Amino acid sequence: MPYIRITQGIVMSRILADLSRQTRRLLDLERQLATGQRVNTPSDDPLAARRAIAAQAEITANSQFMTNISTAQPILVDTESALRTALDYIQRANELTLQGLNATNTQDQRDQIANEVDQIIEGVLQQANSFSSGRYLFGGTRTLAEPFSVTRDANGEITAVTYVGNDEDITVEIANGIRLPINITGQAAFTFTSPSTVDVLQTLVQIRDNLRTGDSAGLETRLGELGQAQSQVLIVMSRIGAVQRRLEDVTANLDEINVQLQRVISDNIDADFAELLVNLNAQTNAYQAALNASARIIQPSLLDFIR
Repeated sequence: MPYIRITQGIVMSRILADLSRQTRRLLDLERQLATGQRVNTPSDDPLAARRAIAAQAEITANSQFMTNISTAQPILVDTESALRTALDYIQRANELTLQGLNATNTQDQRDQIANEVDQIIEGVLQQANSFSSGRYLFGGTRTLAEPFSVTRDANGEITAVTYVGNDEDITVEIANGIRLPINITGQAAFTFTSPSTVDVLQTLVQIRDNLRTGDSAGLETRLGELGQAQSQVLIVMSRIGAVQRRLEDVTANLDEINVQLQRVISDNIDADFAELLVNLNAQTNAYQAALNASARIIQPSLLDFIR
């Protein structure tokens, strides 16, 4: 019957290989304990590592969307503030126009009202040319130059206003393939674009001039235009409010998604410390037992007899 002769070299080789495997297992457990992660390299658990990498990539993308939103929010706030101030000016102009229509007013009194309207024109122009976060708010995509240019007379008073921006939207990406406009153009807020809108600044200029010439019929017409002006500013303000609400909802949703994705990462790669400590103690005992067994198996050498 054939047999295999087990030499001392074979025994030593087998013992060293077994001890090496035990050492690797022990080192793996110690590394998991040190890092707090069950998966430290993709080879530790390829499927879990793939899930964790995909989740982290989605978290990174969501974080970029949230950064886009946080960049857009100050622009929306400043746009709403400028529109609200302009609306206050328009409402005051409405009150002054009604005063100017009072037949008991003298021309001197109308001239005084006209002077206040002139300041309202300057105030609305300032809001229409609002500058924030390194850009003009109402110029469309033409953000580096004032969207409204004016013509002034010899006294420095505004006689005509021209919109020199464009009607293009500035958008931000809030999800994959979804971009949301975050700007209001000066054309939409302050100029004539349809039968239901008016050129706000030009209407104010005409009110001032009608007051100075005592043109009551003109003031009657301008009063109706101011009502339209208020409506068109309120409409664009409501649009800004809707965008702000949507961005708040998207931010809250992305926050919740990222929490869930962090949980996916934790479930796939984080170590269970209680289980890990049990396994580490068991592996340490197994390693010590292997060392003891190896010491008994290895035959004494000639040096042992010499001692």
